[in-house]
Amino acid sequence: MTDPLHLTIRRFQNRAEALDEQGSTRGLDDAIADLAAWMDVALVKLDDVDRAALIDIGGLLYREGLRRIMGE
Repeated sequence: MTDPLHLTIRRFQNRAEALDEQGSTRGLDDAIADLAAWMDVALVKLDDVDRAALIDIGGLLYREGLRRIMGE
């Protein structure tokens, strides 16, 4: 049986490769903005656990973006 987490990570990898092939210049800031916009729309449908998980993901993305900017 395939681990669903690994399948999802594989999907992330495939999407990243497709973005590279398309010449996409989108980056972390774009991903954070997309996540925030989606969460604003889906907020009423998300329970507290889902919302907390997505905010955690957004926080990690934001932190990594700041680290890149600061040269860490």
